[in-house]
Amino acid sequence: MVNFAPFKKIFFRPPSPRLFSARAGAEIEGSIRRLAEAESRVSDLIGKNADSILVVDRSGTVLFASPAAQAFFEKSEKEFLGRPFGFPLTGGQLAEIEISGPDGLVKTGEMEVIDVKWRGAPASLVTIRDISARKQAEQLKLEVERHIRLEKLKDDLINTVSHELRTPLAITKEAISLVLEKVPGEINDQQAEVLGIANKNIERLARIINELLDVSKIEAGKVDLKKDDIDLSALIRLTAQTFEGKARDKGLELRVELPEEPILGYADEDKLSQIFTNLVDNAIKFTSRGSVEIAVRDGEEEITCRVSDTGAGIAREDLPRIFDKFTQFGRKDGPGDRGTGLGLAIVKGLVELHGGTIRVESELGRGTTVSFSLPKMSFNAILKENLSAMVQEAAERKSVFSLLIFAVADFSRLIDEDRERVEQAMKEMADRLRKSLRRRGDRVLYNEGRFYLLLPETKRSDAPFVLERTQENLRQLIAADEFMKDRLRIEAKILSYPEDAVELGKWITPERT
Repeated sequence: MVNFAPFKKIFFRPPSPRLFSARAGAEIEGSIRRLAEAESRVSDLIGKNADSILVVDRSGTVLFASPAAQAFFEKSEKEFLGRPFGFPLTGGQLAEIEISGPDGLVKTGEMEVIDVKWRGAPASLVTIRDISARKQAEQLKLEVERHIRLEKLKDDLINTVSHELRTPLAITKEAISLVLEKVPGEINDQQAEVLGIANKNIERLARIINELLDVSKIEAGKVDLKKDDIDLSALIRLTAQTFEGKARDKGLELRVELPEEPILGYADEDKLSQIFTNLVDNAIKFTSRGSVEIAVRDGEEEITCRVSDTGAGIAREDLPRIFDKFTQFGRKDGPGDRGTGLGLAIVKGLVELHGGTIRVESELGRGTTVSFSLPKMSFNAILKENLSAMVQEAAERKSVFSLLIFAVADFSRLIDEDRERVEQAMKEMADRLRKSLRRRGDRVLYNEGRFYLLLPETKRSDAPFVLERTQENLRQLIAADEFMKDRLRIEAKILSYPEDAVELGKWITPERT
């Protein structure tokens, strides 16, 4: 029989208490370390989470609040812990809550509640996401959409009412005018007086309708400016002549301050005339004695126009609202001119469409001065503006256009020979080319011996026919002039969109000279 006693001493020796204690201690320390690391990671995740995290017990008392929660509610940890949460908790559902901060600003949070155990007891894990910015954006979007709807309703109403009124109004005015002219038969003086009053009020109503339409078009961006080179001095003189009688009837002096040389600008003549007409009419309307003056000054980069009066003036606190629609200052009760309060709003809109600025200076009892400026544009800028607009419109409408270019050969030599005669010849050629054009949108631009014929809606296949017709007109003009017929030689070129889009792109780049 084998004796195992010696092997028992070797293989079954129990561990010593000291060895057992060291191993257990190491394991415990490892567990504690791993637990601390896990706790640190969880704490780090909670601390860096942008969402608010809270633990609330079944009685509604806050047991834990993350840093994000403290920031969202603007409370310290001490103010949170052990105090009522204050909001109903429903597990598994999203709910929105609102809180007001110390500064009065309202915050919105999206809250989610999950049932958990906290230190062995039932509790709720509350997560709140700050959606204040999103709610504000949604509210702003709703406000913008509401504003757009209201503006559209207003514009539709103005347009519908205005257009529906214009036709019967025009017919009524024409009928009254025929009666006043005694076409249907004789009328007595009393009848003529009554019809004259009616006719005057119809004209006033027509002006109101036109002003409403003008404002509506300006605000909708539907005003189509037909810019060209114009003589502002001549336009101002014509405006003054128009108002001479009205100023004289009120005992006012109507003055015009202009330089001797013509002032040339690039603008829509009809719209500029409307600007001056509104300003001068306003000045005369609100001036009972003294004078009204129209002036213009030609600067290096802009043209400044001014209409001033010695009328009632406007209070300083009212000046910020001077260009608001349906606003009038200094209007008195009783008989006299009445307006819609749209004149200056229209003027401001038209000036800004031209790229200009407008300002008003006034003082109660000492009159008002309205000044506006128009930027001066180089020919290259004018050409670029026109071509860019044509390219954009053609691209949007999927349409076409053509550009004809006529260049006078050896133009510099001709200018040196007789500048005055050559410039006169160029003016006559430009006039002849304008008369050769047949479509409403066709235009002619001129600069230093070059003529640019802008032809919207003209296809490349049709452009040669326009070229041939205009060339023939120029040949006839040149042949009939003793100075031009032996000196002028014209070179021509056609560019069409979209075929020559790349070449046209070069023409409208800022670097072109």
